[in-house]
Amino acid sequence: MDWKNKVIDALIEGDCFFSTFQKMRFIQLFNKLKDEAFFTKGFCKCVFLASCDQEHTDFLSKAADKLIEMGARDTDYMLKLSDEHIASLKANEKILFELSDSFLRYPDTTPDETCLLELSRSWVPIGDSALQASLIIDNL
Repeated sequence: MDWKNKVIDALIEGDCFFSTFQKMRFIQLFNKLKDEAFFTKGFCKCVFLASCDQEHTDFLSKAADKLIEMGARDTDYMLKLSDEHIASLKANEKILFELSDSFLRYPDTTPDETCLLELSRSWVPIGDSALQASLIIDNL
């Protein structure tokens, strides 16, 4: 069975979602994008991280729409967009964007938890759940 057919159940079983809304946003965006050529495990990890709130889900959805429009087969455009956008972010968002970049650059690898040490306390659960989801996705 393909990893894409297992990922939602595996993330639910792993208790990765910190809210029902995050789970709903993830499932919606996952179902929209899972059959695209650029949808790798690394991109799936970015979908999970972006699903933490509506603003980031919308941002990733629009970027993915652009990838689809371009007929993209990889995520090079996403990395370029991230490089352009990262300078305008506040510290915590910047760290999580860097985590997303890592997911795209090294799609079969979960970064270590040192990024969590740079996040303020209220942002740690977002980073921690993204790393947990990454480990689960890596093992599918």
